[in-house]
Amino acid sequence: MGWIVEPERKIPVVAEVDFLVCGGGIAGFTAAVCGARNGAKVLLIERYGFLGGMITGALVLTIPPLNNGINIEIAERLKRLKAYAPLRHPGEDIRHHQLHAVEPEILKYEMIQMLKEQGVKLLLHTYITQSIVENNSIKGVIIENKAGRQAVLAKVVVDATGDGDVAAFAGAKYETSTPPLPVTMMFNMVGVNTKSALSKLGNWSNLRKFVEEGVRFGGLNFNLELYHKNKAPGVHAETLIYPNQLNVWSGSLEGVNALSPEDLTNAEIITREHSMRLANFLKKNLTGFKNARIECTPAQVGVRETRRIVGGVSPSLEEVNATKFDDTVVKPYAHDEMRVPYKSLVPQGVENLLVAGRCISVKQDALVKLRLVPACMGAGQAAGTAAALALRDGITPRELNVSILQETLIRQGVDLK
Repeated sequence: MGWIVEPERKIPVVAEVDFLVCGGGIAGFTAAVCGARNGAKVLLIERYGFLGGMITGALVLTIPPLNNGINIEIAERLKRLKAYAPLRHPGEDIRHHQLHAVEPEILKYEMIQMLKEQGVKLLLHTYITQSIVENNSIKGVIIENKAGRQAVLAKVVVDATGDGDVAAFAGAKYETSTPPLPVTMMFNMVGVNTKSALSKLGNWSNLRKFVEEGVRFGGLNFNLELYHKNKAPGVHAETLIYPNQLNVWSGSLEGVNALSPEDLTNAEIITREHSMRLANFLKKNLTGFKNARIECTPAQVGVRETRRIVGGVSPSLEEVNATKFDDTVVKPYAHDEMRVPYKSLVPQGVENLLVAGRCISVKQDALVKLRLVPACMGAGQAAGTAAALALRDGITPRELNVSILQETLIRQGVDLK
């Protein structure tokens, strides 16, 4: 491979802020809102033209309940707009851990409204290409967009990119798994007679077997994983907010390194092709799908895992389920024992940097649960609040008295018990 040597150039500094949030997924969004509510002046940078991360960008529209901390507020806002509701399966009672459906277009809008209400500045359509580091302390990031290459300086940064890009660019240690968790493309179908389809299937989990029979006997060319394997559900479907609308999992593609542009490109092509094959098969062969059509496909394939930043601790699933950490700052669910310590949000070796979302410091088995929406929102709330408190006190996030952070989170509605 050859090389191109770029000439030295001056990069304009387009913003100097107290608190910079990198990534507008649900972790970055809650970090920005909570940082602003605790007195910080915040800038949020996002690569897409909308917020929401995997919910809106990958159509991950069925999520565990939002019932702790800022999650409750978001759920209530969406409920008022009929954009968040529990999934109802035949013969099933509503339970505290029941999955809920989210309407992505309303969520996109409400997230921006909440940022505006808190005075958060927003910069969309912008990629972060490098971190600015001096003496092991992050000072900002290099960005690229239609205006070219620019710099944003900040006193404290939260990396909510999902992939841990900012932390990795800054030299923070990180782990990856071999193999990583599989990727999946989700898509929505409308015009589905769900009652008729379920009269044939019994429940949506049996969709896997129906598709398997199509592969075996009906000539369906489909070679993604159909069943639960390696912490991914394979082929599945769930009803959504509106009648006759269905969210479909198009099967699991394994062995994808989503940090590799080539791997990620290949995954987009393969999973989109299989989404079309699956939709066409259902239209032709399953009762209730005759008049159905694909309503939308996602902006990107759903990625479950890339980098996990190494913090002060990296707890396992057993530990996050059973340990009442002295520095607990995230409790995703009000009625569950799962907890995350503050040390999982603070990277080793880099100051003035916090992480939130699926790049936090945990083992892979814990990530399976902590990459889910409520946990990412909870980590964002903790990181954003911690950043604001550190700025207020003129210290680094690592130096923050965790008991003060915990007290602040509790006052703001987070149940940490």
